[in-house]
Amino acid sequence: MSLEEQLKGTTWKLESYQLEDKNGEILYPLGEDAEGYIYLTPDSRLSVHIMAKDRNAEIDKGKLFNTEAEREMAERGYHAYTGPVTLDEEAQTLTTEVELSLLPSYVGTKQTRSVRLEGDTLYLSNVQHPERQLVWKKV
Repeated sequence: MSLEEQLKGTTWKLESYQLEDKNGEILYPLGEDAEGYIYLTPDSRLSVHIMAKDRNAEIDKGKLFNTEAEREMAERGYHAYTGPVTLDEEAQTLTTEVELSLLPSYVGTKQTRSVRLEGDTLYLSNVQHPERQLVWKKV
C-alpha cells in the first residue's frame, strides 16, 4: 500500500517527541509527556499541534538546542503549523508547504519529514535534523 493510501484522511496521536542535542543528550523539548495530534486530510493538507502538558514549566536554558526554532518551541510550550502536503513515495517523505505557523520563521518554508510506517505507528523525523524524532499512533 502506498504512503498516500496509508496517510490521507488519517489522524495520529503523539506518543513521543525527542531530539538529541549537540552533546548527544536526549532532550524532550515539550516534556516527556507532550501531547499532540497530526491530521492529514483527504485533500492533501496537513495540520500538526504539539504542546507541553505543563505549559508553565520552566525549560532548562542551559540545554544546547540545535536550532533557534527548537528553543522557541520549548519556550512557548506549543508548536503548530499547517499547509498543503505532498508525499514522495520513492524518498519516503512528506513535505508541508507551511502557510500558517506559531513560529513566524516556519511560514513560507517547506518542512520535509522522513516517514516510516509500522502498522498503526508513524515515525517522522526532520530530514535536515534527523535527531528530531516523533512517534505517532493512529487514532
